[in-house]
Amino acid sequence: MKSLPTIAAPIAAVVAVLLAGPAAAQLSQGKGPVDIASDQLETANNECVSTWRGNVEALQDNARLRTDLLKMYFQKGARPGSAGGGNCGDLIRMEAQGAVYYVTPQQRVHGDNALYEATTDTLTVTGDVVAAQGQNVLRGERMVINTKTGEGHMVGSAQGRNKPNRVRGVFYPQQSSKPQQPAQAGQRR
Repeated sequence: MKSLPTIAAPIAAVVAVLLAGPAAAQLSQGKGPVDIASDQLETANNECVSTWRGNVEALQDNARLRTDLLKMYFQKGARPGSAGGGNCGDLIRMEAQGAVYYVTPQQRVHGDNALYEATTDTLTVTGDVVAAQGQNVLRGERMVINTKTGEGHMVGSAQGRNKPNRVRGVFYPQQSSKPQQPAQAGQRR
């Protein structure tokens, strides 16, 4: 089964790649246990589906995923002893529905829904998506990231100048710790 950071890292990768540039796209992959809690859990072993419902919270290391509903789909007919137990194997798809929040010490992402596809290594967050890193913020209707390549894009629900609901970003320059020296008279910078 893929770990929470493997699933959630795409969200952080989008924030890092789209907001902070290539240098910040290096993400650590935690290997700690995943702790999932919810009000209810339903399992359909024949279908290899687990549904976590009501105040779902998944934690691993310093990453936290919160949502109203989390459905996890596992590969059917897996080898004996594989992750997922019984006839179920590795995670193939995960759906988070209703007020999806992903938070690490560096990034915050919110959307209405999220879909992770393990076979294509893509994560799609939809519905009033807000991705933030520090003071930098991106807003859009849909955000897609390839977890292997780190490539991603965000789209809005409208196109054209002066239209509401276009992709919007607010970026703050990094504060330099070294003050700039003024240029000497007659010298170019």
